Amino acid sequence: MDAGMLTIVQELVTLFIIVGVGYGAKRTRFMIVEFDRMLSRLVINLALPGLILGSVLAADELPGRREILLTFALSCASYVVLVAVAYAFTTLLRIPAGHRGVYRFMLCFGNVGFIGFPVISAIFGPEALIYATVFNLPFNFLVFSVGAWFLTQDTDGDVRVRPSWRTFVTPVMLACIAAIGLALGDVHSVPVLGDALYTLGSITTPAALLIIGSSLANMPMRDLLGGPRLWACALFRLLGMPVIIWAVFHWFVPSGLLFSIILVLSGMPVATNGTMLCYQYGGNSRVMAQGTFVTTVLALVSIPVLAIFVTTVG
Repeated sequence: MDAGMLTIVQELVTLFIIVGVGYGAKRTRFMIVEFDRMLSRLVINLALPGLILGSVLAADELPGRREILLTFALSCASYVVLVAVAYAFTTLLRIPAGHRGVYRFMLCFGNVGFIGFPVISAIFGPEALIYATVFNLPFNFLVFSVGAWFLTQDTDGDVRVRPSWRTFVTPVMLACIAAIGLALGDVHSVPVLGDALYTLGSITTPAALLIIGSSLANMPMRDLLGGPRLWACALFRLLGMPVIIWAVFHWFVPSGLLFSIILVLSGMPVATNGTMLCYQYGGNSRVMAQGTFVTTVLALVSIPVLAIFVTTVG
């Protein structure tokens, strides 16, 4: 195993360990459902906005404005394809009501930060991370608008959110808009403030993983891996989506670093903040936690396959 793949495996094992800590914390009553909900609110409303702003303000450099706009446009276009495919997938597999929003979320939004960035660095080198950062800006905007709307269509017990425009005017959305403006204005390397916001945001990933582990502890061990529909969704998320993105985009996007980054990020495991969003917007946190766990396990095999695919066609 080369150094790049070893780094990826280490990142995935790190994720499993923290999820395991969350699982144990729920079993030993260090975490309870109400604590999970409060921690989710703290991360979504404070830590994650800090991470989004800090990723721009603490960056040593940013691409030129033309490259930023091109990367941003391609990112948005890729999510249009992902959303269309997600609707088709849930229709063809006859996903039952109450789960459709979660499945659409899982198909559209991958773990582009905690796993995606190390994978990009391992395959293309650390200099590619700045493009991944810009590519990630629409993700943060869309996951808290389109993704949140998906989840409001589902139910988790008696929780149901009736969406309105106020549902989507959140600190994360405002931080995304501000981050895009800062990137276009070439505002970065801001001392103290950038580091402070990024440090605040650094609790996002471990907190999300703890919440996932805690959510998994709510179900019997035999249910952790879900059923056939979940596995079909997981395999499609990890391998089917990159193939579809390649099939659509290779006609008009030239091969190169940016196209390869699009392909890699489209095949990441389910985003870790999905379970937190379920607590906030009423989605089915049980199914989301299962999907996050299964896709992350399968990523140990799928990411090396994806790396070979990208280096061949990207």
